This record gives sequence, structure tokens and C-alpha cells, in this order.
Amino acid sequence: MKELATITLENEMDLTLAYKRSIRTAELLGLTKSTQTAFATAVSEVCREVIDKAFDGLLHLGTTKIDNRYFITASITARVEDDFPRNATGIEYAQKLVPVLDILLGESGLEIVLKLGIPHSARVDQSKIAAVNKQMDEEGPISAYEEVKIRNAALFRQSQQQELALMNATYLDQQKNEFLSVASHELNTPLTILRAYAQIALRESKDGPLTKYLSKIELQSIKLGQLIGQLLDISKIENGKLTYEKEVTSASAFLGGCMEAGHLLFPTHELILDVDCACNLLIDPIRLEQVINNLLSNAVKYSESGPVRITARADQRFLTISVIDEGMGMSEDTQSHIFDKFFRATQITKSHSGLGMGLYIAARIISDHGGTIQVESVLGGGTTMSVVLPVVN
Repeated sequence: MKELATITLENEMDLTLAYKRSIRTAELLGLTKSTQTAFATAVSEVCREVIDKAFDGLLHLGTTKIDNRYFITASITARVEDDFPRNATGIEYAQKLVPVLDILLGESGLEIVLKLGIPHSARVDQSKIAAVNKQMDEEGPISAYEEVKIRNAALFRQSQQQELALMNATYLDQQKNEFLSVASHELNTPLTILRAYAQIALRESKDGPLTKYLSKIELQSIKLGQLIGQLLDISKIENGKLTYEKEVTSASAFLGGCMEAGHLLFPTHELILDVDCACNLLIDPIRLEQVINNLLSNAVKYSESGPVRITARADQRFLTISVIDEGMGMSEDTQSHIFDKFFRATQITKSHSGLGMGLYIAARIISDHGGTIQVESVLGGGTTMSVVLPVVN
């Protein structure tokens, strides 16, 4: 069947719409007034029975060609739970109005097909059917009710597409997280062996000609280990499996330890610790040190020279830890995105390596500690990254 119109059958108002649309279809195909009325009445009567006795009814109007003759055709499909009564009043009345009315009931549901021959004088052919189809599209809705139905159907399709896209995105995200988790675990084993052999070789070389190269191997192994750790952390965050072992910790002692490690990790820059606090924190020391190291790493990476300062100030409720550099700074637009997963500013992607994971992980860790992380920066004028954490007695 060459379809010209489709109508969902939901309520009594759809009967009027089915009647009007059948009349218009028959009129454009060149049928007489009496034939138009007979066909439209038969269609609406069958639609009434379908609305009353079936579910999810759908009316398709169009034309079919049998041998060399064209028929105006209505196909009404629906879902039925019980056997559909073939002797229903509307069905029997429709059979008197159209010469062909077939009722097909199978596993796929109910289909009722009505056919009425189009006289040769109407000169129907493929080109005329295409012209009718075009004209019906140009005319648009036949009533305000049909316009509302069309808009609702479009919104429903859009909603379904969005829901499907969301399901696909969720599935892909789950697959990605599973891959990150498996890959991170699998990479850790050979990396640990590589670092162990590099350290053994360094001890054995005793300032020999290969010491410089072995030191670079160890350094790059450390960097790769940090990258794998970040990938594993993202997988844990996405799966809700990032865990903490919190304990009450002295803020000044914790920051002193971070500074000792910082001097070893970042020997190229002067690190200055300015602590004025005598408070305790309920933290996972390893996770919070990960955050401080990330902030120091960024401060060093984006500061070619100049000192990097760590300050700590506390009041009765909160401790604020700030990492301050005199580096390149960042724009307001960049500041609004730096805690997004995998975000990297356009101007640094070629000049500085990284995957944009560190601050995303840091923000999550601080949030899980009941705190916040903030940024203040001026392009070309340095950056201040501040972590605010609640203090405990």
C-alpha cells in the first residue's frame, strides 16, 4: 500500500479526524461525493469498534494496485487481548458500504483492511498519487486537534530518541569504566616489575655510564604509575567504589609531610610552607596528599620559574589550604571548566602534557571529605588553588 496518511486511534475525537481525513483522501483521488461519504463512514465505523475493543489502534490511508486497477485503502491495525468480534455492529455496517473488508487476526495482532475501487475516469496513476501525497503534506493538519496530535507525536519521538541516546551513552560509559579498571590493573603488574628492575640496575651501576638512562627510566615509570593510578581512580569514581580510610590528623603535621615529599618530587622549584593553624582534620591522609601533590604538580608545571607557596589558615570551622604560583594563569572561561573530566585548555594542549584527570579526581576527593576546592587566577598573573576542609575537635 502506498501510504498517504496515518492516524493514531485513541479516543472519540479520533473518529471525527479519521472521517475527515478519509473524505479528503478520497476527494483528492477523484472519487464522487457519495463514494467519499461511503468510504469515510465505513472507515470511521471500523475505527470505533477498534477503539472500543482493542488497544494501540492505528489507521493507515492510502492506495493499492491490483492488476491494473487502483483501490483507495484503509488498513486499521491494533493489539487485541481476546478474539475480536467479527460480527460487531460497526463491522457489519461497514461491510455494506465497501465491497472489500478483510479481518486478519494473527500473532502480530489485528488488521482490518477496507478497499474501494477507484474508477478509471479518475485517471489515477503513480504520478497522481505522488501529487496527492505532496498536496496533503502541504495542506498540513486538517483540524486543530490533528495539529496537536502531530506535535505530541513529534515530542514523543524526540523523547524516545533522547532516552535511547541516554541509554547508549550510559552503556558506553559503563564499558569505558570497565575497560579503564581492567586496563589499569593489567598495566600495574608489568610496570611494578619494570620499576623494580630499574632500581636494581641503578644500585648495581654505581654511577656508571648507564646511570643517567636508568634514572630516566625510573622517572618515566613513576609518571606512568601516576597516570595509571588516575585512570583507576576515575573508574572507581564512576562506579561509586572510591573508598577512604579516614582518621583524625594534625593539619600542620600533615602539611609538613606533604612539603617534605614535595621537595623530592619537585626539585626544580622553591617550595615555601606558611602554616598558621593548630587544628585537626578527619581525612584519608593518602588521598588528601594525592590532592596536594596534584595542586603542587600543576603549580610547578605551569610556572617556569618563581616560588610556589603553600599557606594554611584556620578558623573555628574550616581550614583553608592554598597553593599559590606565579605562573601563566588562566582565563575565566578555563577556570569554569578546569574541574571537568578530561578538560584541557586549548592554549596548553601542545605545550604541556596531560589528560585533564587530576583536578577532576581532586575535586571529587575533596567533596567526599565534605570540603570544596576553588580557583582564583589572572591570565599571565599566577594562580591560587584553595582547598577548604572542615576542622574537627
